[in-house]
Amino acid sequence: MDFTTLSPLFWLLVLVGVGAGFYHSLVDRPTGLRTASFALRILGIILLVLALCQPFAGDKTDEAHVVFLVDVSQSADLPSAKEALNQVDAGIKALRRHDTHSLFAVADGLREKPLEDFRTMLDAWMKGVADDAFRAHSRLGDSMLAARLAFPAGKARRLVLFSDGVDTEDGVDAALTQLKAEGVDVKFVPLKTLSQPEAVLLGVDSTSPFAFHGEVLRLTARAMANQPMNAKVRLLNKGVAVQEKTVALKPGEEAKVWFDTEMTTPGPSVWSTELIPDKDHFPINNQATTTITVRGKPRVLMLHEDEKKMRAFTRSLKEQDFDVDLRGKRGLPESMEELLAFDAIIIANLSATDMTPRQMTLLRSYVADFGGGLVMLGSENSFGLGGYYKTPVEEVLPLVSRFEKEKEKPSLAMVLVIDKSGSMEGTPIALARQAAKSAAELLGPQDQIAVIGFDSDAQVICEMTPASQQGTIQASIDSLAAGGGTYMYPGMVMGKEMLERTTAKVKHMICLTDGQTNEADHLGLTQQLVDGGVTVSTVGLGDGAARELLQQIAEAGRGRYYESNDPASLPQIFTKETTQASKSAVQEGLFQPIEITEHPMLAGYDADSLPVALGYVMTEAKPAAQVLLAAEHGDPLLAVGRFGLGIGLAYTSDITEVWGGEWLAWDGCGRFWAQVLRGALRKTDVEGLEARGTTRDGEWILGIERRGPDNAPVSLINWNAQVLDENGNTQDVKIRETGLGRYEARVPIGTRKHLSLRLHDKDHDKLEVKHYHAPYPAEYRLQSKAPESLLALTGYQPDQIVAGLKPAEQLKPIGHWFAWTALLSLLLGVMLRRV
Repeated sequence: MDFTTLSPLFWLLVLVGVGAGFYHSLVDRPTGLRTASFALRILGIILLVLALCQPFAGDKTDEAHVVFLVDVSQSADLPSAKEALNQVDAGIKALRRHDTHSLFAVADGLREKPLEDFRTMLDAWMKGVADDAFRAHSRLGDSMLAARLAFPAGKARRLVLFSDGVDTEDGVDAALTQLKAEGVDVKFVPLKTLSQPEAVLLGVDSTSPFAFHGEVLRLTARAMANQPMNAKVRLLNKGVAVQEKTVALKPGEEAKVWFDTEMTTPGPSVWSTELIPDKDHFPINNQATTTITVRGKPRVLMLHEDEKKMRAFTRSLKEQDFDVDLRGKRGLPESMEELLAFDAIIIANLSATDMTPRQMTLLRSYVADFGGGLVMLGSENSFGLGGYYKTPVEEVLPLVSRFEKEKEKPSLAMVLVIDKSGSMEGTPIALARQAAKSAAELLGPQDQIAVIGFDSDAQVICEMTPASQQGTIQASIDSLAAGGGTYMYPGMVMGKEMLERTTAKVKHMICLTDGQTNEADHLGLTQQLVDGGVTVSTVGLGDGAARELLQQIAEAGRGRYYESNDPASLPQIFTKETTQASKSAVQEGLFQPIEITEHPMLAGYDADSLPVALGYVMTEAKPAAQVLLAAEHGDPLLAVGRFGLGIGLAYTSDITEVWGGEWLAWDGCGRFWAQVLRGALRKTDVEGLEARGTTRDGEWILGIERRGPDNAPVSLINWNAQVLDENGNTQDVKIRETGLGRYEARVPIGTRKHLSLRLHDKDHDKLEVKHYHAPYPAEYRLQSKAPESLLALTGYQPDQIVAGLKPAEQLKPIGHWFAWTALLSLLLGVMLRRV
């Protein structure tokens, strides 16, 4: 017997008063009767108090609760799982009146389903409507433990598992041990494994994670199938198949395919193998990836919208033992791992509007967090001309796009006609405000700007205002809000009237919309603007924009048309347009470089002996930047600055026939620029630092060994570590010392597919980057077998669903018996006093 609560026991203090009354009672009764009456009353009070404590007592019961778990993961045969439901149904029908049950689908966790809904779900999956996310794992151990929550108190407990026994988390043995300790009887019914033809690429292994340039490594692909079949195995690098072999796969046997390949790409090189079988069910398990770090020539990526213009400079760098990858407008990598294959990135002629915000953020992290080098050369698409003002790329560079506009340059009057209809609500209108502000900041004091918003009608957001009054302009732009329809024509008319009233030498209009505007004579109005000396550029935002009309307006307006599906690109578009329209960012002529600062990059060279530049983009140096070469007016030509762990380098002229013809004709061009670029390359000094990674329990665990020049262990290192995932998210990583010169880093993997970990020994300036590629879920491997602990369990008979279960202890309340006995005692006590 036990009690729910003991709080009511304080009422027993009443007995003190009852005892005092007994000794002072005036009742004239025989002593025996009076004593017996008093004892019965005391007993009654005690029993009432105990009844208030809610007593309960244990009792044996044969009532049972059965939990059915049916494995529906990808490795299990769905027809076999559907047949298991018939056995479940038979077991449910064999339960007694007081018995209960629960039914769960098991894969990546549990889903409770009524029997008929379960059958409907399986039918849908068998027709091809698959739930790949749920079925991609078999967490049998975790699921069995979670199923304990379905067992009610006071009933015998039995768990029946229908499964192929494949557990992707290896938790079955521990789960069975715990269930047995808690008195849960477990039955196991094996299901058939996948019956459809299936082939799987188990992995790809390299003889070494490192190689020297030109070294031949052997890569081994391991494959398996559940039926005899032939398959092709391809080796891919940079998405291109470099080798292909044919292999005969046999059921249950691991086949190995070797590829001997020369390592010719310096830096982290990603190699993938691809399996192409004759018959297959799951395509997800047909690829495997590994990263090999190749040490050799410095490797740089050069980006130019017209690649052939950089071929002469590329040849000169290659003669200096540089490995140069020359790419066009879409050549910038989308992932950090691809960026880290290069020691420096050279933006020779690539507009900011040709990059995504994510790519620019990755470039910033590439330099700041991973020690890369970023170089920008002057062109019509660089610095302010390229729309880099206030971008992550400009943060890295030692120069800024904003500069003091020369007084003799023509003044500019610009009108921004911005769509503020309801479809611009939220992020688009906020970024449009930011774009307008950035455009205003780039104007010189003698320039003017106006902002007009349009929906169904036009509204002046900012009157034509001198750019020197930045406070007024910025405050006015903040009032731009979205709402209403889309009619651009009145906004253009209002802008035309404003421009007609100005005396500026250069007049420009930018029109932005994300929708289809009402019909009007837009082209006729554009021609009137052009006749009045106004140029017109247009921006179409999103797929719903009036693309054809905007293109025609830009063509008729002698301006430029921009198209973007990402509102985040608006600031870059507007700043690029503003700089180009102001006709003030470029100086052309003959400019002899003047040395401003001594620097190792210029060692051995006299500025007077360097070729002249035929033009450059005007910029301003940041306070911490080192200007190495300047033009005669003091404008920067060559500047360098540290940003985080890396280097930003800027040359405001170019090295093509446009402004760099004299450089290309100079015999020392390749030697000079190779020396300059080597000062900006990513430092890859990892001697004495070795890190190896494994995965366990959802973590990427790296064991790090650190030794000094004398090969002695180095302890108490001040580490700085950070991990970057495929989405550009960063996370600081703590490194703990586990022994003499030994350290460990643990990175939770979660749902992330690719991770890059930067390890920086700040005390000795050693930098290493490790990469992790998540394999496909173990559910899709054909190697797994049911644990022996499951196979050893007794089978399940539906007609004996509760047979052999030990009676459970059921706790029953007995407070009512205390209350009735107390009442009887009190009544007897009264009778003895009266009889």
